[in-house]
Amino acid sequence: MVTPTASPTFETVTHVSLPETVYREVRRAILNGVLQPGQILRQEELARRFGVSRAPLREALPRLEAEGIVVLHPRRGYSVVSLDPDEIEEIFELRTIIEERAAYLAASRRTADDVARLTDLLERMTSIIPADPADIAHWSELNFEFHDCLFAASGKRHFRRLVGSLRAAVEPYIRVEVHMTGELDEAQEEHAQLVEAFAAGDAPRVASLTRAHCEHTARRLLQGLADRIADGGDRRQGNTG
Repeated sequence: MVTPTASPTFETVTHVSLPETVYREVRRAILNGVLQPGQILRQEELARRFGVSRAPLREALPRLEAEGIVVLHPRRGYSVVSLDPDEIEEIFELRTIIEERAAYLAASRRTADDVARLTDLLERMTSIIPADPADIAHWSELNFEFHDCLFAASGKRHFRRLVGSLRAAVEPYIRVEVHMTGELDEAQEEHAQLVEAFAAGDAPRVASLTRAHCEHTARRLLQGLADRIADGGDRRQGNTG
């Protein structure tokens, strides 16, 4: 199980449109590591935290299951999906294929508004100095929005849905890794290159950069997981000696 270094809190739901709001808040809590991989989602506890009845949760959880973010266990209820390194690698392999094509289409069809939105997000991300967990959490939120904005320009609803589901499945692991390392330089440089090629309408380059960005993210994440596993093993061996 991944343990996040930041300590984000739940937001109390007060909006009238409860089912949609609760869905978004539970999803955000999972992506931010408030609800950790493998954690059992007890509906009574979640209802108390969000200040709602269980009814909107009963609508939200199947939606999250359809996205692959939670899983339903017979007689145990729902839990946050927990992935091993091989599964994470598999998801990134799928992401690479789908995101490369979606990025190509996005660059081919982008509008001036799409370019402006992506440029604005890049500037906001670049202005963040990762001095504390709150800064990194904000950067992670903008990073997710950046890629969603990029793929939205493709105009392909099903592409966007698949990309979103695959990204969401590994996003908690990515955010924990960013929190632990604080290393954003490579990602930021790749984002800048993406925006430049996107603004120019260079679809082949945007596709190539997207593929490389996905592969580099997978490499950093899997290496970080391997390092933590090795560190844990070293500590255990030291304790027994």
